Amino acid sequence: MPLKQQKSPTVHKIVFSKTAARNLVEQAKYIFEQTKNEEVADRYLDKMKNYITKTLWNFPKAGRPTEELSPNTRKLVYQGYSIIYNISKTQIEILVIFRENLPKL
Repeated sequence: MPLKQQKSPTVHKIVFSKTAARNLVEQAKYIFEQTKNEEVADRYLDKMKNYITKTLWNFPKAGRPTEELSPNTRKLVYQGYSIIYNISKTQIEILVIFRENLPKL
């Protein structure tokens, strides 16, 4: 009896919106202001971006639905930061990253 062929997971391209990219730059500036250490700020952002891409690459629906913010969005959390994203057939778009309780859309 032949083995049943398993479906390979859908691979999504992960992109950061201009707003999300700007949010990352703002976070880097904030971390640098607090630590006065560029390496610490860079390392933190690298870890955050790695977490986002690895998590969503393997588990696109890892974040909880956030219909209250915008239709078809989900929220992933990383060390107190909320990452709002949506999933289409071809990509995952990171829309905004924020530390406060509500995003600045």
